[in-house]
Amino acid sequence: MKVSKLIFALGLLTASSLSGVALAHEHKAAGYEHGRHMQHAPMKRMLAGLELTDSQREQIKQLMQQHRSEQKAARPDKADRQQMRDLLAADTFDEVTARQLIEKQQQQAVDKRLAAMKLQHQVLQVLTDEQRQQLNEKRQKWQQKKQQRSDS
Repeated sequence: MKVSKLIFALGLLTASSLSGVALAHEHKAAGYEHGRHMQHAPMKRMLAGLELTDSQREQIKQLMQQHRSEQKAARPDKADRQQMRDLLAADTFDEVTARQLIEKQQQQAVDKRLAAMKLQHQVLQVLTDEQRQQLNEKRQKWQQKKQQRSDS
């Protein structure tokens, strides 16, 4: 009797382990990766369930790679960060230089947000009308849930 329970437990353990591996593989195959590219996670969640064609997936992948490389090139300069630290450590505060650095950071933030909006627009152009409609429905449901949470 004990041997059958042991075999059952081992079978159950093996099945649950294999299902976890299969789910992880399916998750990765669907294009969900964790790690350094998590800034695109909202985009992936947005597109989840839209049944994209292979061509659409490839186009979107290329758009995201292009966006990533452009953003990498537009990263804040190390010299600017060092200048900010030097400004803070100085005996006297140079308000003009501080203002220039802050304005430069704000412009970089605007440029980054603009590039993200451009990427979203380009991705939406890859979708069919039906997929855009599905996406709008998902957005409306999400907004309703968000509103319900804030009302509670």
